[in-house]
Amino acid sequence: MKKLTFIIIAVYVLCLGVYAAPGYEPGITGDITPNKNEYKYSETIFLSGEPILMEGTVEIKEGSNGAKTTYEYSLSNALKAAALERKVVFLNTSNSDAYTSQISYSTAIDPKYEETVEIGSDTYELVEYLFTRSGSSDERDIIRYLGSDWQGTKVYSKNDGVGQVKIDITGHSFGYKNWWSSTETAIIKHTITYRYKSSLNAAEYKEAFGTVDYAVSDSSMKNIQYVASGPLVVGYEGGYMLKEGEENVVSYRYTLPRFSGGNPVNGTKDGNGSYKLVTLPVQTRLFSYNINDISASYWAAEAIKRVTSLGIIDLAGVNYFRPLSFMSRGEFAKAVIKVSDMKGSPAKQSRYSSFEEYYTDVNKNHPYYEYISRTAASGIMEGSSKNRFGPDEYLTKAQAAAIIVRAIGMENSPAVSGTVTPFADDESIQPWAKKSINIAHKMGIITGNENNEAEPDKLLTRAECAAMINRFIRYLQYDIRQEYRENMIDYGW
Repeated sequence: MKKLTFIIIAVYVLCLGVYAAPGYEPGITGDITPNKNEYKYSETIFLSGEPILMEGTVEIKEGSNGAKTTYEYSLSNALKAAALERKVVFLNTSNSDAYTSQISYSTAIDPKYEETVEIGSDTYELVEYLFTRSGSSDERDIIRYLGSDWQGTKVYSKNDGVGQVKIDITGHSFGYKNWWSSTETAIIKHTITYRYKSSLNAAEYKEAFGTVDYAVSDSSMKNIQYVASGPLVVGYEGGYMLKEGEENVVSYRYTLPRFSGGNPVNGTKDGNGSYKLVTLPVQTRLFSYNINDISASYWAAEAIKRVTSLGIIDLAGVNYFRPLSFMSRGEFAKAVIKVSDMKGSPAKQSRYSSFEEYYTDVNKNHPYYEYISRTAASGIMEGSSKNRFGPDEYLTKAQAAAIIVRAIGMENSPAVSGTVTPFADDESIQPWAKKSINIAHKMGIITGNENNEAEPDKLLTRAECAAMINRFIRYLQYDIRQEYRENMIDYGW
């Protein structure tokens, strides 16, 4: 996988809350400031031939229809006597395809850009800026996948034409967003041409060249943290808290000409660096329950406590979970909706003129009607037979795995076999289930028993469902981020 971060698309695609590489510059945002739409911001620049970390703020304004995004930066570095003021406006267009749930978009730059950089006694003025970008998003039921590519050229005049710096820019990004986490990572390359005059009277510029490779990644995540009740146990022993925060990272490496007296000289120098900004997490306390039929040593105790606190799986009566009871299809529909905060696509839900007419065994009085209608209309869950959803029927491990894989939009992944699985009972796994079981196994959601058997036709118990849902949460939190951040930063060069 490859990655990046694209910020400027239509409003309905943009509501990610986190900005990486704002304005397609190789910087990162941090906490929001007291000023409206303003964030703390850091970016490393190389105009003078050395890395200078600039810190300050960026204000990001979205147009009412997403057609325009304005970025205003105010940055400085006191140690280097450096200051940067930049204002740039990007113009955005988009097209959507309701059938595929995809959106394509493009971005151009408004020619009324402004940027001035002062470093010591030198002043760099942006005199030319060319930019073009295209990208797309794939809107799955519980996750959005993003991809983008851009190119640009920036030309700075140094000290009113005494010198010039030209930066040729290429960038590409990949990202995702689900309810538990979002990550966007950009790989950006700057090819820098330093133009200078060997003397004040020289008629032509001489040139020296350098490159800087950036990896810029933003990531937000919700974590579940256990909190003890205090020195006196009153109504419950302890509970859980959701903590949501952001961690944005820049890593770079460079090869630049050596400088003396402000001009390049023979030879090059190599270097690298990195930095990150971490936001103050937002905390939400969850409800806690005392569950009488689950001991502290029960194999799924932790998973059960989490899913009940999160409201993903209901208790089976006051203070009881019934871990060995089987999971119904209606209960599992609720669990999938709750664990992912799936809202449902209006375009997809229009596939049925009347949900009750299509599935005659589900009416609006059913306790899981809301969740069944959303999962069925989206195609995540199918009926147990023609015109029957079977809301109170039980489901197997293979069926549960297939539902989760469809929800994440990976059911057609070409990278996973649909003919053979690594489990000892592979021959007993029906052909329709093999690909889903392989994908779920790769995601860490399906594991084998002590005999390395998948047990695809075994009815799913409530305890097993709690464990499966917790493994799914971990995938949505950490495992997918590994692909979109750590792997790209470590190996994206």
